[in-house]
Amino acid sequence: MTSDDLISRITRLETRLTEPTPAPLGGQVSIPLDPIRHHVYTGDGGPCTTELFGQRCAEPCDRHEQPHPT
Repeated sequence: MTSDDLISRITRLETRLTEPTPAPLGGQVSIPLDPIRHHVYTGDGGPCTTELFGQRCAEPCDRHEQPHPT
């Protein structure tokens, strides 16, 4: 890829980024991200004991997804 190709590609991308955001599709809705959790609570009722990337979560139980009933 030549430098002219790169400049052309960057220019096209910059042009696309200045365009307005398209309207939502019919039936498309946004959802709040707060209830989406990345792990299930582990612990005995106190702070979460899950280790993630070397750090303990420590959030309360009600801020997590609950495990699926078995």
